[in-house]
Amino acid sequence: MTTTSLSFASVFSADIEKLSTFYRELLGLDEVLELRSEHFRGLRIGGTILGFSAPTAYSMLNLAAPHHEQDGVSSFLTFELPTDADVDTVTAAATAAGATCVKEPGRTYYGAWQSVLLDPDGNAFRLNHLTLEQPS
Repeated sequence: MTTTSLSFASVFSADIEKLSTFYRELLGLDEVLELRSEHFRGLRIGGTILGFSAPTAYSMLNLAAPHHEQDGVSSFLTFELPTDADVDTVTAAATAAGATCVKEPGRTYYGAWQSVLLDPDGNAFRLNHLTLEQPS
């Protein structure tokens, strides 16, 4: 049986340098320099690359770009932090760095301590602390 893992999670941005710097500085992530190009920036987060793709990547991937007249959120990223206090601290740092907090830190119905924000490009993300039992 093969093991599947998540290698990349990517966000489109008109300014990949600005948005990748926002997340790099906010979360203390390292850039994967060998992936740097005019079309892409990548940050290492565990075994996954958090990617930032320029609009030129739509055609490179044979994908249709969204219509900007549409409102709403179609996806979000969740960043797991070590403690409830870290969620509070990083939420404050994110808003100071240009994010908009749309849901202040609080307890979810399933026990996580979590905030919900929009990054400077308007992409939704959650800061989360949830302790789950590991499968045996």
